[in-house]
Amino acid sequence: MDTKISLVQRGALSKVGSTFVEAFGHSKALLIADGNTLRVGGFATARSLEKAGIEVRQFVFPAHPQPYADEHSIAQVRLSLEMDNSIAVVLGSGTLNDITKRASSELDRPYMVVATAPSVDGYTSYGAAVSIKGFKQTLSCAAPLVVLADTDILCEAPAEMIASGYGDCMAKFTAGMDWILADLLGVQAIRSDVWDMVQKPLRLVYEHHRGIANRQREGIGLLFDALSASGFAMQIMHDSRPASGAEHLISHIWEMEHLSKDGLLVSHGFKVAVGTMAIVHLYEELASLDISECYGKTSQSWEERKRAILSFFPNQAVAEEALAVSKAKFLEGEALLSRRKALIELLPILKERIAGQLPPSKELRASLVEVGCPVHPSQINATLEDLKRAVTGAQMIRNRYTVLDLYYELGLFDRALQSLEALSGRAG
Repeated sequence: MDTKISLVQRGALSKVGSTFVEAFGHSKALLIADGNTLRVGGFATARSLEKAGIEVRQFVFPAHPQPYADEHSIAQVRLSLEMDNSIAVVLGSGTLNDITKRASSELDRPYMVVATAPSVDGYTSYGAAVSIKGFKQTLSCAAPLVVLADTDILCEAPAEMIASGYGDCMAKFTAGMDWILADLLGVQAIRSDVWDMVQKPLRLVYEHHRGIANRQREGIGLLFDALSASGFAMQIMHDSRPASGAEHLISHIWEMEHLSKDGLLVSHGFKVAVGTMAIVHLYEELASLDISECYGKTSQSWEERKRAILSFFPNQAVAEEALAVSKAKFLEGEALLSRRKALIELLPILKERIAGQLPPSKELRASLVEVGCPVHPSQINATLEDLKRAVTGAQMIRNRYTVLDLYYELGLFDRALQSLEALSGRAG
């Protein structure tokens, strides 16, 4: 794995400097933060580095507007790093970490992250989720060499950031179910050690959701550990499959569209939480599907598919990326008939696996609500039609087999979209 040092403990912020020296010697450091994270831990981080004899420069994004992980922000950090041989020390969570991870990778330099909230699994992941020319994608780059988190800081993180991390963690239920589906189809085999690395901590967090809601140290620690474990799993696989399924693809569409509420971008974890509840619903619908409904359904030709993609994505660069992805996984003729046959044969087994993998939607929704996560699109300034649109786009943007591909290949995608109407009135 890329990450060689992971220090998560009370008072860890005072050990930033000594940990930096252990990993990088007495290299110069570039402290990367935004206005918010600088107030939370900037002084203590810089002081610890300086006490260890490290020369520190700072690159600080403004608190408002929030930094956005795109090629422009990456270029800003890269240019600052290029001024000397500094090692980046990023103080923050998802967006700042992804920007720094990619910028450091472009210069072939390691970096260190000092976590400020248990809000995402991207701290320790291989790859950075960024938007390039408006297209949300995961770019290849190494994970941080060092991850440090002070549990005092984590427990004092804003409630919405803790809830965001819980939402990202609960997404591993549906991501896992999508991986089970891909495994059963022979598309992408489950690696058991990686599976356990993600799924076992996930269930512990689910059991401790009340403690997390109440900011209890044990629960917050379990949440951060589970998120970190997901990142480590992605490092091992060099792929986000262990931690990301259709629910994340829904989030990616909303991220590409800059979904915001009250003037602020909706957090990754909140978008994923809403996406997770939609995908749990679609799996529950699948579990009640009559096999007779799977026969005789028409499918799109590639030309029809191409027109639909071009209509969905008005940005030409984004549309071209989506066309390439969709073409790579598009089935027709005998290949489609063979896939449909395999899916129909798998349905009885799938129903059993769904029951074993996914908590009942009512119980999962209740836990998300208790921790403070949104569970309905209206809570993130979206409508049911916006959700249907995001689900439609989600099936177009990644060559990763999910339940959305199953519905599409069975000719039941419109039925899946229509079933989402049942989510009306389930906002809490």
